[in-house]
Amino acid sequence: MKILINSLYFYPDHSGIAIYSSDFAFYAKEQGHEVNVITGFSFYPNWKKKVEDRRRFFSKEKINGVNIYRGYTYVPIRPNTVNRLLQELGVFIFSTINYLRVGKPDCIVVFTTPVSFGLLGTFFKKIYKTTLLINVQDFQVEAAASLNMVKSTLFVKLLKKVEYLTYKNCDYVSSISESMCQILEEKVFQKEKVFLWPNWISISEYPKGIEKGVFRLENNINQERIIVAYAGNIGLKQGLEILVDVAEMFKTNAKIEFLIIGDGAGLQKLKNYATKKQLDKLRFLPFLDEVSYKHFLEDVDVVFISQQKTEKDIYFPSKLLGLMAVGKTILVTADPESELFKILNNNGLALASNYGDVDKICQHLESVIKNPSIKSKLSEKTREFVRKYDREIVLSQVLNKIDNR
Repeated sequence: MKILINSLYFYPDHSGIAIYSSDFAFYAKEQGHEVNVITGFSFYPNWKKKVEDRRRFFSKEKINGVNIYRGYTYVPIRPNTVNRLLQELGVFIFSTINYLRVGKPDCIVVFTTPVSFGLLGTFFKKIYKTTLLINVQDFQVEAAASLNMVKSTLFVKLLKKVEYLTYKNCDYVSSISESMCQILEEKVFQKEKVFLWPNWISISEYPKGIEKGVFRLENNINQERIIVAYAGNIGLKQGLEILVDVAEMFKTNAKIEFLIIGDGAGLQKLKNYATKKQLDKLRFLPFLDEVSYKHFLEDVDVVFISQQKTEKDIYFPSKLLGLMAVGKTILVTADPESELFKILNNNGLALASNYGDVDKICQHLESVIKNPSIKSKLSEKTREFVRKYDREIVLSQVLNKIDNR
């Protein structure tokens, strides 16, 4: 089968959607399919292209047997709503050209956001008379509206119409959680099209036997201190000011150190907020490469996850699967009605608190300091829970659905 994958984010980007669009492409190739990918030039999550890509309009490369067609990608210095839309428009235009370069596939798989990629997939489904599967990783319209990133009601309505058009004309539309699938059913009005395609992890290949203490040594962190850290994209949706507030509460406690690791559109604002607090025990570190991240996972004690309340709280951060696979202690603050909170709290997988409840978060951290066995108990639960999200189980089911179309 000839599979065409369209995603704004792809390898060597190694955060968010890129993790899954890339691995699905490589898995499909491993199963003997011909795989072509249409994407832009790498820029995420640092919002910087590689120097050699800055003046390139097109490129074609092969990685692990997968043909990758890249088109020009505008990357704004300071991302905001307007220039992000300009970015999506540019990638849309260059992706259209690359669709023509690739030629007719047997199946098109689109990873969204942006919703415009779904529209592009719909157009070429009609042209090539092929199967179209849209995998919704994020609801762009609702997220933008709830975070006040889009002020125009008319523009929101237009995006919703584009979204509806793509879902109506695709063969399948999937998403990463049960709650997101329920919303898709409301949008599509054709429940038979909707199926759960959760994000996944290759448990057998996940880091094992990593040397302990390397991350601490490289960052001059005492072996006895408890590390509480956030690592990943730093945007509006995370609400990481909460971690700064928590760090302030522990500023006289010598047993704990706080780290915020990563990059993104909200980094400078977060740094400014932290600077006003004058905290010695909170440090910002740049986004980690793959090797450094493995060492980080080996040494970190508590991983912090926060999620602001949005119009539809149905998101389940992709990084959680990796954290569960290595049995990390997760400290989460989110709305009690959110998908994230329900899954982690109801299954006893994390130390959970209502979003913004600094006192409760501090109580959880105090309990970890006083009773370290809490970490091992949570580790057992998370390792067992994550088994159903193994790569082979999830992706074989997706390919079987496409094959049986």
